[in-house]
Amino acid sequence: MNGTGFVALWEGTPTSVEDGRRRMRFLELLKQLFFYPSGGLKTNMKKALFILLAVMFAIGVAAAQDVLGPHNVNGHGCVSCHAPHSGPAGLDPTSANAAQGDVYLWGRNLKAATYNVFGGTTISVPAIITDETDPLFHTAACMSCHDGSVTVAGMTGKSLEDVDGKTGITTYLANDDLKNDHPVHVPYTASTYNWPVTIDANGTLTWGTDANSTAFKTSYGRTVRFYGTKNNGGQAMVECTTCHNPHLENKYKGTVANVAGNIVPSKWFIRGWYNEVPSSNSATQFCRQCHFSKSNEYVGVTVPTT
Repeated sequence: MNGTGFVALWEGTPTSVEDGRRRMRFLELLKQLFFYPSGGLKTNMKKALFILLAVMFAIGVAAAQDVLGPHNVNGHGCVSCHAPHSGPAGLDPTSANAAQGDVYLWGRNLKAATYNVFGGTTISVPAIITDETDPLFHTAACMSCHDGSVTVAGMTGKSLEDVDGKTGITTYLANDDLKNDHPVHVPYTASTYNWPVTIDANGTLTWGTDANSTAFKTSYGRTVRFYGTKNNGGQAMVECTTCHNPHLENKYKGTVANVAGNIVPSKWFIRGWYNEVPSSNSATQFCRQCHFSKSNEYVGVTVPTT
């Protein structure tokens, strides 16, 4: 019997006739153990501990899921976004944008659109981006699904909904309107409210080595990703995948809390340690990677990430 079946049996909901029989045998075992004890207290305690561990293991097995999460897209997996051959034309013969596959083997047509964004400005996405160094691709690719311009199984336009049995999955944002979403395709710069950084002519960002920056890096780390461009003398751009890794829904692996290769809990495809439990401040720490003025270090406090 697999983990799911065992949990269903334990909860009193047999998943098959055979599981029903197993349930009866299981309940009989419990009766023998607790109502007709034999073999002494020590033996019975061992039996109870064994059953408890078995149930806990089964629950753990049942709770495990593929790290791709809803981006598995009802079993279609990688080819939901990437085409191993011929770009979008390889997945849709009617597409004329085979060259889009030149960038990350992208297999979806981009949507040519102008988006209203936070702060009253706009960003314009072309119908095709073939320069893999163009930071805008890392927003345009996401919006080819998440702006609601296409119909994807499991995405009905709610802010949060059930997808593949998982509750609370963000689907699409809004057609052509990102005014109430975190700014994207904007440069990150050093300022009174941001961390000290240097940015070279290629747009490569280097974090500061001052005491506050060092303390935060030791406590949490720097897991976000910026996209460099030579525009305007070099800029480090914030895009959708600055904060999100579309390939890992609930885990992150990297240098976290000064430990290289650290595997930590995450959520919502967040690119970093993001554990929404009362005992953890990691979700807030993730945002503080960019927002210095909201950090403990800004007011002279140093606390560990938990």
